Amino acid sequence: MKIREIEAIPVQVPRLQIDAAHATFTFSKFTIVLVRTDNGMEGLGEASIESPWTGEDPHACAHIIRTYLAPALKGHDVRRIQDANRIMDRAIAANPYAKAAIEMALWDLAGKAAKMPLHDLWGGKVRERVAIKFVVSGSPAKSAAMAKRALKRGFRYIKIKTGHDLVEDIGRVRAVRKAVGPKVPVGIDSNQGWSFTDTMKALPALEAANIGFIEQPFNRYPMEAWADLRRRTRIPLVAHESLFTVDDARELAKHRLVDVFAVTPPTHGSYVATRDILAIAQANQIPCLLGSTIELGITSAFMAHIGVSHPCFDGTVPSDIVGPFYHDEDIVNETFPLVDSGVAPPRGPGLGVTLNRKVLKKYRSD
Repeated sequence: MKIREIEAIPVQVPRLQIDAAHATFTFSKFTIVLVRTDNGMEGLGEASIESPWTGEDPHACAHIIRTYLAPALKGHDVRRIQDANRIMDRAIAANPYAKAAIEMALWDLAGKAAKMPLHDLWGGKVRERVAIKFVVSGSPAKSAAMAKRALKRGFRYIKIKTGHDLVEDIGRVRAVRKAVGPKVPVGIDSNQGWSFTDTMKALPALEAANIGFIEQPFNRYPMEAWADLRRRTRIPLVAHESLFTVDDARELAKHRLVDVFAVTPPTHGSYVATRDILAIAQANQIPCLLGSTIELGITSAFMAHIGVSHPCFDGTVPSDIVGPFYHDEDIVNETFPLVDSGVAPPRGPGLGVTLNRKVLKKYRSD
């Protein structure tokens, strides 16, 4: 089963607005990847790019795939996935989201060829669904209203985007805590938006609000700042932007710098690299969550398969597979029902999702 062609399609799909420290997002500007084989099969992949955060652009991503990666992989056996990653790394440096999208499609093909869902291909389920939380942002009033609506939809855990103005951030935290009451778990994510000094100033208010975790409050460097923060608070710490590579995972684990790893498979460039990071986490008894760039249905399915098939995603801090709840329309036909504040991967071989070509045509941006 050989690769016949690889198609890359930029899309721009409207979504519920989210205000992160680095940008405000009202669209998912991603790249959809279709890998076709010589025996007529098609695998689906998605580069779920947020340019200010990931450093990749959907049109540049499509160009990289068409110009460098697709020619290098033409004729390659789709089941030799680790070798495909090596070929892509030799064809061009960096560009992890472009490479991850192709690898995702190869896994989809491998599962379809084996007539197995990916979680079974990877060793089987260890849980039925992945615990997830809802992410709120915007003004304190807007964030509080979003949190209340999320609880009515069945979510049990809230994450607040901070990292803007410190005074407004604390106001947002207090407004959400007041809206959801004292018993609902609430965490924050500053996406590196605070300085170390800001974080220290915020700690008394965060502790008073009974915040359940602090995710990436300051810049990923220097790593030693995590150790200093950990000495000053008992609030669990989550590394996200500090965890882009296997070497990052090794450094964080070696010095016990954080309590939880936020693992984002496309950021690591491949499921193979993600698997290595998870091995480090498991060996060091560090729980994990699946981080997010508010993915469409292809990557959401991929992440759900990972989440149900690995022990580290134990719900210590729920994951961020929230893309299906931020888009009114998706490019796949399948949905992700929220059950017990968690999601399960779609049924069926491979990723278990099928492309809605009408919606894809509507939102393609090339």
